[in-house]
Amino acid sequence: MISKTQLSIWALTGSMFCVSCNQGSNPYRSQQSYQASDGMDKAEEVLSLDKDLPILRKMNLQTLTIGKNRIEIENLMGPPEGKSLDGGNGYLWDYRRPVYDESSDQVYGWSLISFKFLSGRCSSVNVRLENPPVKPPVPGSGEEVETP
Repeated sequence: MISKTQLSIWALTGSMFCVSCNQGSNPYRSQQSYQASDGMDKAEEVLSLDKDLPILRKMNLQTLTIGKNRIEIENLMGPPEGKSLDGGNGYLWDYRRPVYDESSDQVYGWSLISFKFLSGRCSSVNVRLENPPVKPPVPGSGEEVETP
């Protein structure tokens, strides 16, 4: 039986947890889409940000998704953008997403996230931190083209 004291402690703890998760303006905590940095032009933005994507934390991806099945990963990340065999008895699902790297305290807007599945469960997650590629200017578009 739960006493009134235990119930009030649980209610207080739950409300503190909800409030603490919603505070702050850290980009990796918000559920808003990744905002393009000042150095990105529209071509780069189209390459990397054609969807409304939340910023994912690298450490969370690497620790919380191990052991999850394909359905759970697809519910979390959406349908994979690439599927392949890994050359052994497993297969890979690839995604391009904005990722916050805790060690460098930076958001990488076009990171490659690869989930490796063995026996139907995620066995490893590889996160390759990348920013969108720079698209070369098109001749005749008014932009200066460098000639060798």
